Amino acid sequence: MKNIKKALGTYDIAKICHVTPPTVGHWIEEGKLPSFTTGGGHRRILSIDLVRFLKIHNIPPPPELAAVISNPVVLIVDDEPRIRSIVGRILRSAFAGFDIHEAGDGFQAGFKVTRLRPSLVILDLKLPGIDGFEICRMIRHDQDLKEVRILAISGHGGEETKKEALKAGADDFLAKPFESKELLAKLSGFLSLFSARQVGR
Repeated sequence: MKNIKKALGTYDIAKICHVTPPTVGHWIEEGKLPSFTTGGGHRRILSIDLVRFLKIHNIPPPPELAAVISNPVVLIVDDEPRIRSIVGRILRSAFAGFDIHEAGDGFQAGFKVTRLRPSLVILDLKLPGIDGFEICRMIRHDQDLKEVRILAISGHGGEETKKEALKAGADDFLAKPFESKELLAKLSGFLSLFSARQVGR
């Protein structure tokens, strides 16, 4: 399994963990290991969820999961596709190995944060549905998401907006519109938390 799949079956996980497939099934049924079901009725587990499971239970991850561990997941949340595209392009050009995902509203953001458990969320505060402030509070009140870092962004860049964002749980704030170097400067503060290799600065 040189390039491990993002979603694994119970037999794959049983082989990695040196247990039987029924044991993996019990972990899933007990809620210890998040899973989803394919259209064909097969249970699948995201490799990133498996890595977290192993860490929680102090099980050394095998070498084939090294790529999952070294590639931070970043979620870009903004209701403007153009902004998501720009931010994604900046990240891909500056950092090697980031696993980048997008969400266009608060509902998508809440679902993807829970499912992906990203290392970093770049979060617009003004969103349709659930706004960014509420997403911040949701993340901070969930023990399973305590390691998620949040960079709040907003077109309403006043000091009050920044204070409110930090109070809601954001780790840092950036006013829109911003230059790529401003975004990268903010992200440099998070780099010590990630193991991705930085390039092109």
